[in-house]
Amino acid sequence: MVAFALRWAVAAAITFPGVISGPALAQDCADPTQMGLDQCAGAAFKKSDARLNQVYGQIAARLSGDAATKAKLVAAQRAWIAFRDAECAFRAAGVEGGSIHSMTVTLCRKDVTDRRVTELEPLLNCEEGDTSCPVPAAQ
Repeated sequence: MVAFALRWAVAAAITFPGVISGPALAQDCADPTQMGLDQCAGAAFKKSDARLNQVYGQIAARLSGDAATKAKLVAAQRAWIAFRDAECAFRAAGVEGGSIHSMTVTLCRKDVTDRRVTELEPLLNCEEGDTSCPVPAAQ
């Protein structure tokens, strides 16, 4: 687990400076201190979370005329958040109490959030007659 977190931190430091907005954040990703790595991980998670909120918001907007289905979306998202937090607590258990714990949890949340976006995005482009897709087409 420690090796994974450290590998991810190095990869994040190399990968995210051009993606994360603002010179201060880019500088944090080049900062090899734990605080700098924590800030870089936090910025990467924030970007993933913003994308999730965008996709979720689009789905919720399309469901505005269907209160029952929208309530199921809200319930599913709340359950997913509980899963994400529990999953990441489990994945970071090996470094609990250590200086990289916070970063490990944050990077896990980023990864799990990216997967959630990948799960939700196709719902915005369902084919006509797809009974497994509860989201209506865009108007």
